[in-house]
Amino acid sequence: MREVRAGAPIGCSSGERWTGLVERDAEREQIVGALMDSEGGRGRFVLLYGTAGVGRSRLLRASILEAQDRGIAVLEACGSEMERGYGFGVVRQLMEARIASMTSPQRRSLLTDAGPHAEAALGTGSPEMRGSSASFDQIEGVFRLITRLAAVKPLLLAVDDLQWCDRPSLDFLCFLGHRATRLPVTIIAAWRRGEPGVRAGRLQALAGKPDTLFLSPAPLTLGGVRRVLELETGNQPDDEAVGAIHAQTGGQSFLVSALIRGLLLRDVPARADSRESIEGVTPEAVRRNVAARLGRNSQQVQRFAHAVAVLGDCSLPQAAALAMIDQDKARGAADALVRAGILRDDSALAYAQPLLRAAVYDTLTSLEAAELHQRAAALLYEAGSRCEPADLELIAGHLLRCAPSGESRFAEALQQVASRAATAGAIDDAQRMLRRALDEIDDQADRGHLLTRLSDLELLTADFPEAAAHATEALSIASTPTERLVATLASAQALAATSGCSAAVELVEAEAEHLGETDADVKFELRAAAVVLRACADAPPGPDEDALTGVEALLGETKSERALLAGLASLAILAGDASATHINRACARVLTNRDETPSGAISDLADYLACRAALLADVGDLVEHFLQRIPQNDGDAAEAGGRPAYLGLRAQLALSRGELAEAETSARAALTLLGDLPPTALHRRVRADLLAVVAAAAIERSNHEEAEQALSELLGAEDGPSPAATSLRLALALAQSLPALEVASAAADGHPPAGLVAPGISWRPLAALAHHAAGDCSRAVTLATDHLRHAEAWGIPSVLGRALAVRGVVDPGPERLSFVEEAVAVLEGTSAQLDLASATVELGAALRRAGRRRESRERLVSAADLAHRCGAHALAARARLELVSLGARPRRAAFSGVSSLTAAELRVARLAAAGLTNRAIAQALIVSVKTVSGQLTSVYRKLEVHDRAALVPAMQQDDDPEPTPEAVH
Repeated sequence: MREVRAGAPIGCSSGERWTGLVERDAEREQIVGALMDSEGGRGRFVLLYGTAGVGRSRLLRASILEAQDRGIAVLEACGSEMERGYGFGVVRQLMEARIASMTSPQRRSLLTDAGPHAEAALGTGSPEMRGSSASFDQIEGVFRLITRLAAVKPLLLAVDDLQWCDRPSLDFLCFLGHRATRLPVTIIAAWRRGEPGVRAGRLQALAGKPDTLFLSPAPLTLGGVRRVLELETGNQPDDEAVGAIHAQTGGQSFLVSALIRGLLLRDVPARADSRESIEGVTPEAVRRNVAARLGRNSQQVQRFAHAVAVLGDCSLPQAAALAMIDQDKARGAADALVRAGILRDDSALAYAQPLLRAAVYDTLTSLEAAELHQRAAALLYEAGSRCEPADLELIAGHLLRCAPSGESRFAEALQQVASRAATAGAIDDAQRMLRRALDEIDDQADRGHLLTRLSDLELLTADFPEAAAHATEALSIASTPTERLVATLASAQALAATSGCSAAVELVEAEAEHLGETDADVKFELRAAAVVLRACADAPPGPDEDALTGVEALLGETKSERALLAGLASLAILAGDASATHINRACARVLTNRDETPSGAISDLADYLACRAALLADVGDLVEHFLQRIPQNDGDAAEAGGRPAYLGLRAQLALSRGELAEAETSARAALTLLGDLPPTALHRRVRADLLAVVAAAAIERSNHEEAEQALSELLGAEDGPSPAATSLRLALALAQSLPALEVASAAADGHPPAGLVAPGISWRPLAALAHHAAGDCSRAVTLATDHLRHAEAWGIPSVLGRALAVRGVVDPGPERLSFVEEAVAVLEGTSAQLDLASATVELGAALRRAGRRRESRERLVSAADLAHRCGAHALAARARLELVSLGARPRRAAFSGVSSLTAAELRVARLAAAGLTNRAIAQALIVSVKTVSGQLTSVYRKLEVHDRAALVPAMQQDDDPEPTPEAVH
């Protein structure tokens, strides 16, 4: 006998014979061993047993090929449920081909020796013998026939689908199996477990004999599925795809192969991102196989299988109720499906493999499936007086697959599931639930409420036409003032997203006028909404919104009060007709009178507008405290809910403090986030503010092309050109040294806002500078004086300082210097560092013109250094030009900090920070110790430190590896 190694190819053509048989090394070894034993004269009965699809037939086919390669004669047969009533049908299949291949003399000799009873079994004897029933004599006759054939060469009898074998043939195989060990005959039979109507008591007894080889192939492991994928596709599969295929098939060999081929036909790649596609494929071969298997069972078993396919994991009573059979019969149906490997053998009913459930479900027609889902939803709802969340989700899932029945209880379930889905961020699922719930509602009030909820969700997914349509329908059916209020606000949101905030203002104000005085509370909420929308659109204030007068009684305790306060504060700033004290009090009431901590996203217009107004009113600390209360994700502002509004406020806060680089970075990050979000009223307001920040920062940093691009977007806004665009165009023209008078005159004709439109930006001072540059000193002084009067009334040091500086610049007389000196004095106590740098430059220039050169030099050096720290390249360049006019030679951008160090000082500072002594530094640089000491003294002065311990953290701010130029001489 040849030695058989487990897991290794057997025979020269083993690779071809066993191709595709994965994880079957143990079965292969035993089958080959049995064939080798038969070559030595000792046969075996081998029974391949398992559920459908486990791979029995493929093992049988590989066994046949193995036997043929070994010179063993093979007799094949296959049981059929259609031929189970034909006596000796399988025996005849085994012998037909062999006898037909014989010559006539050989055939006569063989049959004569076997006897007339063998001929009767094979249907070749006399009519009288053929008509007799199967008997022991016939079985013995066929046995002698097999014995004669085995005397010539060893035999393999291969029988597939033994469960459908006719009774006489099964009796013969049992007879032969008991005697196989004395003959060179191997019997390999594949028996499918769980088929109905199978009587195999004798075979089961034979399977239990010690000489019988009982093989039950196991499902494929993850590694086995991976190997099959490699063989079928020729590629290295993805772990996620392997896991998805294994989960769908349970490792059943037939299901694995069918699913992989189905994926190949549909060009679905075996990748992690294809998991959903993999789960959605049900191959036609599996459908046909499952339909055939179910068709062999009774109608009750089929109905039960369909019920479980519709319900999913369920209890026996639930499936029985849906199948409309009593529980005793349902228990028998469940047992039959478990034995067949269709259902899992568990206390809860579930399909053995998800792919089988999908295939069984596909055997239902659309009408049958819809009816079962309708009944399933009703059964689950009626199961108890109070449905748990998981039950409600199941009910909703069934309702989505059936036609509406007009039952309000189903609408309630769908709305509850939609609320949970929306809270979890599954907006698309929530929309599907609400759209389905609409079909179950007849009550107009409930329908209107549902339509507004649906419209809100559709705005989140940028489904604007649907949102507008649903909001409009809700408004058309609303009857009470409260219903009309909710519908109007929903319609306004949809209209703001589709047509702009101005159109939304018109809608809200029209509804408020239509309402009259019937309901004061509703009218108040409508007024608050209109004010907020006006603030978002930079629209002129209405007749009752010219200032914060009359709102002192509003404490900001309700959402409507906070919205009204924030909106009025924004409009008052735009109009320039209120004091900062009023603005600050209103914003504080909005931001501090909240019961809850702000969420991870600034989604409330009142919060954003109040923060924006507070920044313009120079109350940055209030805004920073509010922003610090917002939860952070690992300290990443962009990740904290993806909050463009949060970043927008951070950008404006940085701009107000002169931190241009940080302002531009935050603004661009927020604009990127806004690109993926619907243009709601809040997002429109934030976008306009961000573009203003980008333009303002770009102008100060001398990035004029970026400023032009931001301005073009501001001018092309759907709500009309932003008021900030007018001022910024003036600022850009002045920065580029272009004629700005025409821009200023055109802006004046358009009645620009008198107040602030962004941190540090208003129209009048820029227009004054434009007229001054054009030589129109009278008009420049008039505008600057008017702005100074507003600034004094406004009462903010930063605004006042800027106004004083502009008034000094345009003043042609001797008072110029006093105005600028006062501006610097006012700004030195504020956080507006960029404004301080600008005023200091003007002071230095004024001092130079007054002949006070030493004072001028000190001021200009300080201004250039401060402008450099802010990132205001244009202002820093101007300060250096003024220094040149004084006769200095400034070759550095900064005069303090690491960037102010000369190349030699930077080398010494780095070595000192590394821990080297003065002597070690002198030796390393080949200079004297005195030179090192002098350079360190200069380093300490510029970095504002006093010893080496403080030098280390100061040097850590060094972001520029290149040495700076020489100092000012």
